[in-house]
Amino acid sequence: MKIPVVLVDDNEVDRYVVRRVLSKFDEFDELKESKSGVEFLKEFFNGDEGAHLEDQPLCILMDINMPGLSGFETIAQMEKLAEKGHGPGGIVVMMITSSANPSDRTQAEALDSVLGYSTKPLDKEGAKKIITIYNDFLQDAGHKPKSWPG
Repeated sequence: MKIPVVLVDDNEVDRYVVRRVLSKFDEFDELKESKSGVEFLKEFFNGDEGAHLEDQPLCILMDINMPGLSGFETIAQMEKLAEKGHGPGGIVVMMITSSANPSDRTQAEALDSVLGYSTKPLDKEGAKKIITIYNDFLQDAGHKPKSWPG
C-alpha cells in the first residue's frame, strides 16, 4: 500500500523540491498539491478528492506560513470537518516549514493531528521520517506517539 500524500504549500519552489524528493521513494503514491489551506479544505474535506481515501489515512505535509489560512488555522478547520465525518478516513499531518521559531514547533506538538515536524528543504532523511511516522501511525491504530522522532 502506497502512502497517499497531499502537500499544502503556497511556495512553488518548495512544492517542486518535495515532489522531487518523494518521487525517489516507491513508498509514496502520486503527490497531490494544494497551494493554500482554503484550496486544500475545499478539495479534500468538502469535495470528492478525500472520498476515495476513506479506507486509508491521508498523509498531509503542511506549511505553516501561508496567505489566507496559516497551516495551524487550516489544521484547526480540518479537525472540525473530520469530526463531522468529512474527508479521508484518517489523518497524519507533518509540518514542513522554513520557520525556525520554537513556538511554532510547540504549537504543532499540541495539535492531535500533527505527528511530526521538519524544516525545509525536505531531503531524503525527511522523506524517510515521513514513511516512519506514517507506518507507526498505522501500527498504533492512529494514536499520537508519546514523543516525536528526530
